Amino acid sequence: TGQIEAIGRWSLEEACRQLTVWDRNGVRIPVVSVNFSAGHFRNRGLVPMIGSLLEKYGLAPERLTVEITESVMMEESEETMAVLLAIRKLGVGLSMDDFGTGFSSLSRLTRLPLTEIKIDRSFIMNLEHDANAQAVTTAVIGIGNRLGMTVVTEGVETEAQYDLLEKLHCDVLQGYLFAKPMSATDLEAWARQPR
Repeated sequence: TGQIEAIGRWSLEEACRQLTVWDRNGVRIPVVSVNFSAGHFRNRGLVPMIGSLLEKYGLAPERLTVEITESVMMEESEETMAVLLAIRKLGVGLSMDDFGTGFSSLSRLTRLPLTEIKIDRSFIMNLEHDANAQAVTTAVIGIGNRLGMTVVTEGVETEAQYDLLEKLHCDVLQGYLFAKPMSATDLEAWARQPR
């Protein structure tokens, strides 16, 4: 229906607005990620919109990460690449979401201006017992680190997964082991709790 463009704009502005609310309330959330569809990256107005929102809310660009899907990576048109490069030039992070679930190409991975890759939770679900999942996860962490990217593992739900990923030196772990999705208000309260 074409509504995804409007939803993306709203999500981006809401993320920027919420970061400033947390800052004002003394809760430091270092980075917020916003997912965009492939269509957003064909719009040359995306980069000026991101820049104007960062300026409007007084946010440093490194506090925002834009998540892309493999469909964006697969497209790799000149127009899309120009938008991705311009986003990185702003200083905003670029993350490849759900890495490894589709047709990821390592050669494309090296050509994109990514700052982060997120290993899909499907690899983590049986990580403790599946040697193949361990091999793939180890390889992706190594590749990401060598390319200077932050590696995020999605779907961490058990202490055993946590321990294994810590041994593999994964940069960031996310999942229900730490917290379930929550509202901005609940996140603020959660972030204030002593750990």
